[in-house]
Amino acid sequence: MATRRGPDNTVRVAIAGTRIGVAWANVFWVQLTTSSSISQSDLNTWLTAFANAYKTAFAPRTGPATQFHLATGTCFTPGLSVLQATSAMTGTGSEAGTEITDNAAAKVISWLSTVYWRGGKPRTYITGPMVGDFATSIAYTAGEVTNMTTAANSFRTAVNALTQGTITGTTLGFVSFQTGNAPRITPLFFSVTGATMHPRVGTQRRRLGRWIS
Repeated sequence: MATRRGPDNTVRVAIAGTRIGVAWANVFWVQLTTSSSISQSDLNTWLTAFANAYKTAFAPRTGPATQFHLATGTCFTPGLSVLQATSAMTGTGSEAGTEITDNAAAKVISWLSTVYWRGGKPRTYITGPMVGDFATSIAYTAGEVTNMTTAANSFRTAVNALTQGTITGTTLGFVSFQTGNAPRITPLFFSVTGATMHPRVGTQRRRLGRWIS
């Protein structure tokens, strides 16, 4: 269950898996347009389609050690209600080559929008870069930057095309919960207009787990 409530008819989606025994997750927000109240069956089917769009875009950009396990969705419906859905995922990444063992290393996508503020844009950290993706110890090749940017934008296009029964439209974006260091009375949703990959190697140290000593 999400710890903060999004605007009406937004969905918080988490894609989760493991890599070499270590858990990873990517979280996304979308805004749905609807013809009527969203049904549980429509949300279930929609979530499976979202998970498939994620795998189609990003599985080719991570190695076989990356496994996909579960998609979960929390839909915030009008009247302070909530619908929740889960969709089992299977399979692994399919990028060819030699895998690195560092579970903290990531390819970082920045999601673009028409709003700006200090602190940057929402980011997605894709686990499991391959040896051949690196140009140097701190940077990815220009080819991989292009590949990941293309994958991220194709994911956005696929998500924005999703419909299912009472769900007549989907927009990938993010939710702003604070302004001026204070919580918003009503959180705001902003749509994503594009994506870019950072050439610099990203890291998520929390994926390495607790300190052993």
